[in-house]
Amino acid sequence: MNTDRRTVLAAGTVLTTMLATGARGQEQPHEPAKGPSGIMEVIHIYAGADGVSHVNRVKVLGSPKPLPIEAVIATSIAQGTEDWHRAPAKTFTINVIGDIEGEVGDGTRVKIGKGDLVYLEDLTGKGHVTRLLTPVANLFIRMKPDFDFIAWANAAPTSQNIWG
Repeated sequence: MNTDRRTVLAAGTVLTTMLATGARGQEQPHEPAKGPSGIMEVIHIYAGADGVSHVNRVKVLGSPKPLPIEAVIATSIAQGTEDWHRAPAKTFTINVIGDIEGEVGDGTRVKIGKGDLVYLEDLTGKGHVTRLLTPVANLFIRMKPDFDFIAWANAAPTSQNIWG
């Protein structure tokens, strides 16, 4: 197939204009497309059997995955340090604005930036330190007490329509 330069430029101009203006073809409303498995990574802070807190990164397999939540709490917190403390409940936190450094009982430090998802599960032991390097805005998603984070992360995605 021969395509001359003028045709390629014209097609590129049309495509660029469509992308820049948000123009789309006729679409039927539907569920958002499912992303690739393992793209979501969660910073997991947990207490070991020895009572010492640890951190690891857990890939969440599949999407979508509903969560059994008890409450969602929005907060804004001034810059500063929250000394050693434990999570009050099994809680996801989404860092919306700001920079945080967490330190766990085994001495590991982890940077938490805008958009990072953290699961706090160090309900016993010494806990962790939270250093708010800048003012921070977070969403805290408190889970039901029987929630099993690792089982949830490794479970197959739901086939139900979660979008209503």
